[in-house]
Amino acid sequence: MSLDPAYNRQKHRRWSAAVMRRDKYLCQDCKRYGRNVPAEAAHHIVPIKERPDLAYRVSNGVSLCRKCHNKRHPEKGGRR
Repeated sequence: MSLDPAYNRQKHRRWSAAVMRRDKYLCQDCKRYGRNVPAEAAHHIVPIKERPDLAYRVSNGVSLCRKCHNKRHPEKGGRR
């Protein structure tokens, strides 16, 4: 599976780091249920394809663990 080249850009890495820092590197979905699980990915709440203007807004990101991130992407094989 190859990632979109945009995900390798410095701007995306800075956005991702800012989202993770804001969320204290914890999965926000798990945190809602009282579990402190380390986050592994910054997820775009509104997809870039729908709103490219929100791509690098920290407010459009949420930190998630791999399991929760996969749940948010059923089109990529995750279950909802």
